[in-house]
Amino acid sequence: MNRLLVVIALSTLLSACVTEVTNPQNQPASPEKQVQTLVDLGIGYIRNGEYGRAKDNLNRALRIDPNSSKVHNAFGLVFQLEGESKLADTHYRKAANDKTFTRAINNYGAFLYAQGRFREAIDQLKIAGEDQFYQNRPQVYENLGVAYLQLGETSNAEASFFRATQLNPGQGRALLEMAEMRFDQNNYVEARDYYRRHVSSSSQSARSLWLCVRVARVFSNENDDASCSLTLRNIFPASDEAKLLEASQ
Repeated sequence: MNRLLVVIALSTLLSACVTEVTNPQNQPASPEKQVQTLVDLGIGYIRNGEYGRAKDNLNRALRIDPNSSKVHNAFGLVFQLEGESKLADTHYRKAANDKTFTRAINNYGAFLYAQGRFREAIDQLKIAGEDQFYQNRPQVYENLGVAYLQLGETSNAEASFFRATQLNPGQGRALLEMAEMRFDQNNYVEARDYYRRHVSSSSQSARSLWLCVRVARVFSNENDDASCSLTLRNIFPASDEAKLLEASQ
C-alpha cells in the first residue's frame, strides 16, 4: 500500500514537469485516473476503519478535481461514518448534483432517510429509481417504499415495494412488506405467496415468523402454525411478536 502511495505521489509531481514523451507508457497518469486511484485508496481505508488516511487521499483527489462527484460521494460516506452529519450532507449533495452518478444519488437518499428527512429522501430515491441501468434499482424501490411508510403513504409504499419485487423477484424486505399488506387487506392467498417467496430468499425474523403463524391459522395449517410458533418462541423470545403470539393463545 505504501509503495503504491509513493508511485501516485511521484506521478503527480512528474505530470507538471514532463512536456513531451516518445513512449506512451512513460506518461504520467491522467488527472481522471489519478483521482480514481486516490478515491479507490480512500474507500479501501474506509473499509478498514482508517478514516484519517481515507480523508488524506480524498483531499489529494479533491485538489486535483474539486468538482469530482466520486470524491464528494466518498467524503459523504466517511463523514457519515464519523457522525459529522453536516459535512456528510454537504458532500453528498455535491455528489448528487451529478445526475449521471446514480450511486451517489442513492447514497444521499439513504443518508437523508437515516437523518429522518423522509420527504427529501424520497425525492432523491425517485431520481435514482429512474435509472433503468442502475444495478441496485430494486434496493432503491425497496428503500423508497420504507420511506413512504414512514410518512404514512401506504399506497405509494405498496407501489414501490411491488416495483422492487418486479425488478428482483427475491427482494426480501419488499416481499415481506407486500405479504403484510396483502394480509391486512384480507388477501390471504397472495399474502401466503409473498411470504413463501420471502422465506425462500431471506432468513426468518420475528416479524416473518409471526406472519407465518397468522397465515397458517387462516388456512388451518397446524404444522406451519406449530413450527413457526416454536421457532418464534425459541429464537426471538423477547420480541414484540413473541408477546403477540402468547397473547393469541
